[in-house]
Amino acid sequence: MSTTLYQFTGERLGAIEWCDPVRGDTLVADSWRVEDGKAVALEHHEARFSASAMAHGLDESALRAFFSRVRDQIPSRGSWFPRIEVAHTPGGPTLRYRERVAPAWESTVTLALGATDPRTQPLTKGPDLEALMALRASVGAQGATEALIATPDGTLVEGAYSSVLVWPAHTGSLVITPSHLPRIPSITEAVLLGIARSTGVEVLEQTLLVSDLEDAEVWIISALQGIRLATAIVDGPGLRTDAARRDQWQSEWWNQAKSL
Repeated sequence: MSTTLYQFTGERLGAIEWCDPVRGDTLVADSWRVEDGKAVALEHHEARFSASAMAHGLDESALRAFFSRVRDQIPSRGSWFPRIEVAHTPGGPTLRYRERVAPAWESTVTLALGATDPRTQPLTKGPDLEALMALRASVGAQGATEALIATPDGTLVEGAYSSVLVWPAHTGSLVITPSHLPRIPSITEAVLLGIARSTGVEVLEQTLLVSDLEDAEVWIISALQGIRLATAIVDGPGLRTDAARRDQWQSEWWNQAKSL
């Protein structure tokens, strides 16, 4: 993924030289997809980032200025996957922006249960990104492109880089992971649940074991891809798929996009 790294000086974004992302220095991060200058729920991504960044001493006025510069910096044409960060540096918590070309859209995904839960700060996006990338890479040898995270008893929590929505077999309800389980508060999930409620779909918080997914339709959701339809869980339960429903909801999700 092509990347240019910028650091915020308080007034401007300045490109900085780097050979490799500094390992272990990301305190907070957030990202979203941009297509020809439009993104879904960007203000909510900024709010989530702000809440975590202010816990590290960043003030609200600096964050507002940073967001303004980032919005101006994102190219108005093409597909992009910008990332904003609070990095730990010798000068203290520092705001950075990574200008990244977005990978191609994907509509399906193959899953595998990760061997461990590597998260150390499951409510904050950023500190565990490297460990989660390693978890996802570890299931690649099994032919999977996303790792599921579960508790020791097999309770489904989230994906390494995604949230999980489930349409259980023989129901018309949409099930989400209960709020008492520690996981990143998903912006994409919130948008999709808004669509569900506006169209009369019942939304339930329900504890699900991975083994409970037999004949269920499983959506893997993220701000990068929207909805990907899980077609298989390696060595796991068989899944049902409804590509037409996925495509309809994907369109509804992207219809929420607004100009930057």
